[in-house]
Amino acid sequence: MLSLPTFLRRERIHLLKKTPLKEEGRYVLYFMEASQRATFNHALESALFWANELKKPLLVYFGLTDRYRYSNLRYYTFMLEGILKVKKKLRERGIRLVILKEDPPEGAIKLAREASLLVLDRGYLRHQRVWRKKVLEAVDIPVIEVEGEVVVPVETASNKAEPYARTLRPKLMKYLFYFLEEVPLLEPKVSSLELEIPQAWEEATLANYLEKLQIDKSVPPVSYFQGGEDEAQRRLQIFLQERLPYYASMRSDPGFQATTELSPYLRYGQISPVQILRELFKVAPFEDANVQSLVNELIVWRELARNYAWYNPLYNQYEGLPAWARETLERHLTDRREILYELADLENASTLDPYWNAAQRELLTKGTIHNYIRMYWCKKLLEWTPHPKIAFDYACYLNDKYALDGRDPNGYAGISWCFGAFDRPFPERAIYGRIRKMTPHSLLSKKHFQNYLKKYS
Repeated sequence: MLSLPTFLRRERIHLLKKTPLKEEGRYVLYFMEASQRATFNHALESALFWANELKKPLLVYFGLTDRYRYSNLRYYTFMLEGILKVKKKLRERGIRLVILKEDPPEGAIKLAREASLLVLDRGYLRHQRVWRKKVLEAVDIPVIEVEGEVVVPVETASNKAEPYARTLRPKLMKYLFYFLEEVPLLEPKVSSLELEIPQAWEEATLANYLEKLQIDKSVPPVSYFQGGEDEAQRRLQIFLQERLPYYASMRSDPGFQATTELSPYLRYGQISPVQILRELFKVAPFEDANVQSLVNELIVWRELARNYAWYNPLYNQYEGLPAWARETLERHLTDRREILYELADLENASTLDPYWNAAQRELLTKGTIHNYIRMYWCKKLLEWTPHPKIAFDYACYLNDKYALDGRDPNGYAGISWCFGAFDRPFPERAIYGRIRKMTPHSLLSKKHFQNYLKKYS
């Protein structure tokens, strides 16, 4: 019988497979996927805690496949910059991280044959759940999943799909401080550095890894963001020291830098949302307006997105939208549209709308879009496509292909919001029906918007 880590709330721990420990196993295996960091990692430190209890070395595994949809140079550069730093930091602690050029669940299944125990982190998207289910069904050892990519575990916060941020907010706030536990760095009792793993993929440089991956090289890396938890921590401190005082009042102004810029790092698990909050509360009280605003974005809306992905199997499809939203949009299918664009025109920022083009250029060159103009960018697609389903699919395609924070619950929930999810009906209008519309006036009302326009025109 394994002990529970004393530093972890038991609600974060999910025993997925209860079978006898394999005493003859060579190691405890942690399949790192959602939490790609060496510090403040609930799953990693839990796995090390159990490895120490069993007097076994801890082996960390990361599966690298080039068969993943939208596998491209932009994403893989950022992800591998982070993973290679994790590998180095873990080595300094006497822990081996092994990379296999393998479909992620297949690699975990192979390595689990010589393990006593398997530890997983939790992912919320369809493919992540399929991966974990595949592993679970194939291995014959205990499997424990540790949920560390949210502040409040999704099923603890709510046992159903929440329709609005306002319905989830009080449920999250009830538990907020309870789940702000420190995650200590444990020392391994047995080093895993000498473990022989014949199939391990070892390259001298990042470039060597990228060269051997059959990925889309047409989407280039971005210079603005470099992957890794060190970069995430640096950006967090810049935000806390320089931008926090302006966050509540200026975060919706694309031309003024008041945001955290942590979304790519959160998407790859290169920083913990729990750690962000702990650092935030060191510099400002919970009652501060800027803190309240950040908690609303980082916790309420981000964890609403995970609730959406967990409880709505159609989270990234038009058919997953509320019935009223689809009905009102489809009642306006015959409304006259001034112009219809092909996907290539949109992808190349070749529309007649300078504001939309600026947002798309930011996406192409920086790998993110400022959250406020992203809403305009997404909603405008309804006016330029013959059916809202096409608009929804185009938004997902562009976001998934180019955004460093794409292919994530936040992106899908954000797109769904633009089409009526989590929102209320508004007065009827052409094309949009009762869906909220954003106009150029809302952008131009922002004091520094011209700065943004100059930068991306």
